[in-house]
Amino acid sequence: MNNPMTSFTRKHHLRDWHHLLWWFGAVLIGLMAFLLAQCSAIAYGFFIDTTQKYPWFPFVFTPIAGIFLTWFMRKVGEGTEGSGIQQAIAALDVADNLKQIHWFINLKLAVAKFFAIILGLGSGFVVGLEGPTVQIGASIMYTFRRFLPTDVVATRRQLIIMGGSAGIAAAFNAPMAGVMFAFEEMWRSVEYKTASHVAVAIMLAGFTAYWCNGKSSYFGYVDVSLDITLKYIPIALLVIIISALIGGALSWLMVRPNKWLPKIIIRFKKSHPYYFVIGCALLLASCGTFAPIFGSGADITQQMLHNEVNVAWYYMPLKFIAFLSSSLTGVPGGIFSPSLSLGAGVGNCFTDFIAPEYQTLTLILGMVAVLAAITRAPLTATFIMIEMTGNHAIIFVVLVAAVLADYIARIFNTMFYHDLADDALKDIPAELASNKTPT
Repeated sequence: MNNPMTSFTRKHHLRDWHHLLWWFGAVLIGLMAFLLAQCSAIAYGFFIDTTQKYPWFPFVFTPIAGIFLTWFMRKVGEGTEGSGIQQAIAALDVADNLKQIHWFINLKLAVAKFFAIILGLGSGFVVGLEGPTVQIGASIMYTFRRFLPTDVVATRRQLIIMGGSAGIAAAFNAPMAGVMFAFEEMWRSVEYKTASHVAVAIMLAGFTAYWCNGKSSYFGYVDVSLDITLKYIPIALLVIIISALIGGALSWLMVRPNKWLPKIIIRFKKSHPYYFVIGCALLLASCGTFAPIFGSGADITQQMLHNEVNVAWYYMPLKFIAFLSSSLTGVPGGIFSPSLSLGAGVGNCFTDFIAPEYQTLTLILGMVAVLAAITRAPLTATFIMIEMTGNHAIIFVVLVAAVLADYIARIFNTMFYHDLADDALKDIPAELASNKTPT
């Protein structure tokens, strides 16, 4: 006869093992994000230093790197292209099919994405680390299912959500932003009794990256004046509205290129993908000769927030063009940091018309509005800004800006990551339709 106490003890030991496994995976994701950020910074620094010495360098190296990345993505698999967040979301929708999950997240894709994003940033493409970190994090955490006694759909979804959201938390040194990202973008069928453990794992990854980065926020502490006058409010609203329209329009252009690109360009892209990438890379390099638009833009954004650099008004439109052209190539890379940089460029256009004490706040309003409009995730955008600037006092004004931008962006009728995830699901080969497992 079985001893009830023995059975109870075994269940608790098994549950503790699950938690330790999740937390170990979260720490691993935090360390991975830190390593990826360091390697990408070195590669990007080399590109910028070389470009300053030899202005022709982007016109040669960026197209060559684009050709290699296009070939590499075709060689490794379709899961390597673009942000990576849409692949993680798509994996949640096919969690009952092991082969289809493997189409979107696995360790092979994670390793490929790791090196591809380093090359992408190291060749000047306007991409960020955050999307790839989500896909890599989801792949790492999903791999741990092999060590669990049961392999059911609910567990797979929990692992994908934990890993993907932990990737966002680690990429931005922003634990709470990771939790908000899970809530707004990835939450699927997570049991109430395990939701708290999912949140703990996400925050643990964020704190790991935070400690590795010297316990400092992404942009360092940003001092913002909140002594807002009635005269400033119309300007603030104008910045938010314009930023939301720009972000929403960019989201629509990225998600639905077949609706605005001329048919001859669409056919050319399909029949001559390498020449198309060369064209986009040359357009990107041309924009870079007039303004510092290369890479994610995190370095320029940080300097703008701390009033260390003056950027011309045309930085914003050139960043927009470079961002869009990078997206059209499909090279691996996220959109969070470039969106924030673009938003800072929008706010920068208004700094000549306002008092100096409001300039930093204006940049922040533009940043959060563009990000919220593109992603349609206002809570995530809010907490990213709070944790990246290290200033929690701005939560109210930032939240209002994010919610308003999200509302305005509805006119474009896009849900960036979910629309891309739907497109990715349509491209799954028919032979992977079998192999479903019970819930």
